[in-house]
Amino acid sequence: MKLLICACPEIRFDLPEVVRQLADAGWQAHLSPPICTPGGIKQAAALSKEGGGWLLAACSSAHHAGLFRRLWKDPRVIDLLGCTGTEEAVGAILLGLEAPPGPPREPRPLHQSVLIVGGGIGGCQAALDLAHAGCRVYLADSSLSVGGAMAQLDKTFPTLDCSICILGPKLVEVSTHGNIELLTYARIDKISGQAGNFSVDLTLKPRYVDMSKCVGCGTCTEVCPVMVPSRWNLGLKPRKCIRIIFAQSVPLRATIEKEYCIDCRMCVDVCDRQAINLEDAPRFRQLQVGAIVLATGARPLDPSIKSEYGYGRLPAVITNLEYERIVCATGPTQGALITSHGRPVKSLAFIQCVGSRDRRFLPYCSGYCCTASIKEAMIALEHHPDTRVTIFYNDIRTSGKGFEELFRRAQKAGVRFIKGLPGLIREDRAGRAVVCYEDLISRGRKELAVDLAVLAVGLQAPSEALPFQDFPPERDSFGFYRPRHPILHSLESSTPGIFLAGTSQGPKDISETVCQASGAAARVMSLFATLRETQ
Repeated sequence: MKLLICACPEIRFDLPEVVRQLADAGWQAHLSPPICTPGGIKQAAALSKEGGGWLLAACSSAHHAGLFRRLWKDPRVIDLLGCTGTEEAVGAILLGLEAPPGPPREPRPLHQSVLIVGGGIGGCQAALDLAHAGCRVYLADSSLSVGGAMAQLDKTFPTLDCSICILGPKLVEVSTHGNIELLTYARIDKISGQAGNFSVDLTLKPRYVDMSKCVGCGTCTEVCPVMVPSRWNLGLKPRKCIRIIFAQSVPLRATIEKEYCIDCRMCVDVCDRQAINLEDAPRFRQLQVGAIVLATGARPLDPSIKSEYGYGRLPAVITNLEYERIVCATGPTQGALITSHGRPVKSLAFIQCVGSRDRRFLPYCSGYCCTASIKEAMIALEHHPDTRVTIFYNDIRTSGKGFEELFRRAQKAGVRFIKGLPGLIREDRAGRAVVCYEDLISRGRKELAVDLAVLAVGLQAPSEALPFQDFPPERDSFGFYRPRHPILHSLESSTPGIFLAGTSQGPKDISETVCQASGAAARVMSLFATLRETQ
């Protein structure tokens, strides 16, 4: 066994003394310049040509595993950064030198297919990148359609482009790609195994509609007599018990919510294609995949927890996602900006940092909210140019490309920005929201009555943990998935073979989510290449 010690500048103890003590114990060590520098790489490459087994005493292989594998086929690594002093380092190296070589590794199964958990814009982008590269992709989502939260938005920032106009073609491409299998309305029951060979058990919940026969004509919805709240429209408008979740859904198929069904069988009678199957049952699948991409998204904080804002009690107080549905042409009001009483909205207040940057709830910045509220203010002016729009803010954080320009456009268009978060929202006799605040620039306590108060709620981690059986990916104190390394390996989880995309690891906007999804797909392909080399 040959020994190479890296003179890593992060090591705070005496490496020449480590070499001397190892020599006294009868072991010869090469003290190399930092292996991650040109000089270190040159010397390590020259030594590696001597062949034989090598033991590296360096930083953790989690940081530079790829570099180590380039220089040595299968190096054994002692993590010197984990040692607190000279004696501990010498002991760790001696244990590594004296340890008997392990048995030769048998080739492990390698499945070059991928499971993507979450069918939002991030999951769809990762699926397309991998499918174009020739990988078999399973795209699983608990919803009736892929598309995620982006499909519920009216427009996107900073360009104010139609959200579904951007997303729709990508959803169609996902559904028609030969290498992608959509698994919507799915529940993941178990994940086990390791990189290259994961086993995933999942359940496809019954839709009570035959997917192979239904063509999404909507005739069944027209005759259904049962009205229930619409989760897609956030309870702002009722819907039928059997329905297509939204007009551009993928797959474009109807589903019956059996818990509300009264078994009138009117949908059965009216369906010409005999697609209704009231005896439908769950179907179980087991997948063998080599890698998993977690694009599970995030969820908005329930703003009713901030009782001073009156959400859930005051009809004039809504969330930013509810506002998006109201102004969307496919929403509950067909795009008309009106109050719950049907009156046109002539004044609006957007309130930032609802739950975010608050030690009681979400101490971090949710990132998207400032620019999203500015976008929504501009949408209001598109609907009614004379609308009085005010944004109450803590700090304006428009750091993305084109975001600051959108902020300037909003100021020029007449959007009023007031520095100071309201302390209370109450209702006046006319049913309007009265925002009570203190202006931190002009000073003084003031009140502003508006037709709608829109809360920019923060994003928090998904509430449900995936059922990993062996080595579940680590989560941070807020519940988001923790990257293997925040700088060098930000798209990899702590579990090899499991990758992260989008808001599964923290709040971010759509463009950053798409970039991360493509990056995660590239890391999956790199993993497969490495596993093939080491077979």
